[in-house]
Formats: sequence, structure tokens, C-alpha cells
Amino acid sequence: MCPTTTRPTLAFAGRLEGISLAEVLQILGATRRSGLLQVEQEDPPERGEIEMEDGRIVRASRSPVPEPLGAVLLRRRAVDPQVLGQALERQAAVAPWKPLGTVLLEMGALEPGDLAESLAEQIEEAVAVILSWRSGVFRFRTPAPRHSQPGQTLLGVALDTQQTLLEAARRWDEDIQREGVLH
Repeated sequence: MCPTTTRPTLAFAGRLEGISLAEVLQILGATRRSGLLQVEQEDPPERGEIEMEDGRIVRASRSPVPEPLGAVLLRRRAVDPQVLGQALERQAAVAPWKPLGTVLLEMGALEPGDLAESLAEQIEEAVAVILSWRSGVFRFRTPAPRHSQPGQTLLGVALDTQQTLLEAARRWDEDIQREGVLH
């Protein structure tokens, strides 16, 4: 008997003009869904993904690529620039497939809590940008392919959907206030 493989299936889809992504995420969070929300903005063309596990956000990415983890770690002062350079060299030479956070943890140069907070910040930023898109399409597929960084949920990076939506709203408010001051 051949083992069966579960292929991702389309659970639902829609246009961003018809329902906001915030509403979609609220539904997915409230119903504790697991899967992959793929979003394509039409103008300008961009793509994003939000991976959910049991209604929580465990990964988010967008193109163009957001701020790299190393930059987040430096801004948060979680690592020294020289140590980051050594980690990047080690990663390139020995294990290019290994996530930078894992390399830093193995070097003893980063605490798991600092990595988890930095990954959460990256996810929140990607979600906030994706939520700002107003034209395009979305698709939710279940189950999600495994893209999460190994150990990511072990580090506590499984964000409450409602809290992430509130954080995105806070960021928008800050941007509006900043733009109001500049104009």
C-alpha cells in the first residue's frame, strides 16, 4: 500500500476589494484554522504569504523581501555587528541552508528569547504591509506546506492573530501621524 500524501487544497478565495484581509485573518484566527493565506496585490504587483497553525500566525513573508533578520537583530541590539558578520560567514561557508538565527544560537551569540522577539517583529511587519494592500486576490489553502523556520514555534513564535491585527493598526496610526507631521 502506498502512503498517501496530503496535497494543499483551496479552502476559499476572494478579491481584496470584496473583503479585507483583516476580516479574513479574524475568521481564520477565531475558527483556529491551519493553512497558508496567499495574497497577490495587483498595483503595484507584490506577493505575500501568511502561514497559520491552529489560528495563530507562525510565518509571514512578502516580496520584495522585507528587512532581513540580521538587520532586525542589529536594530534591536541583540547581536554585535562583528558577531553577525562571523555568523553570516559561517552560514555561507558551512551551512547555507541553515537559518541565520539557528547559526547564532549554535554560536552562543544570541539568546532564544531575543531570536523569538526578532522573528515576531519580522512577522508583524510583513503582516502589517500585506494588510495594507487594497486590490488583488487572496487564496487560503489547507494544509499549509511546511515553510516555518525549524524550531520557530518552539521559540514561541506563534502570534495571536487578534494581537497581530492590533499591532498592524497601531503601526498604521503611527505612520499616519508621522505623515501628518511631515506634510
